[in-house]
Amino acid sequence: MMGPYWIGNIFIVLIELALALMLLRNYHPLRRTGIGKRLFGVALVFVFQSILAIVFYVHWAEMGFGKSVAGPLLVLSLSGLVGVGLLYSISRM
Repeated sequence: MMGPYWIGNIFIVLIELALALMLLRNYHPLRRTGIGKRLFGVALVFVFQSILAIVFYVHWAEMGFGKSVAGPLLVLSLSGLVGVGLLYSISRM
């Protein structure tokens, strides 16, 4: 059974995934430039990381890990969301 901490983690990572996909869309026209390739690559890493995090969170929740595992991961998920959010806001400038 998924507890509220796991649901919160998955919800935060889904928001992060949506922001990372918007980053890909923002950097797609720039991918032919040197800095654009790097930024496009970073956005791809964020997309991959978000998908992988969701898979692991669901797996760990099914294994029965509780808030002792999900709580610290919630803080990490929030920090990742802040980082991707800042990168997205910079990409819109």
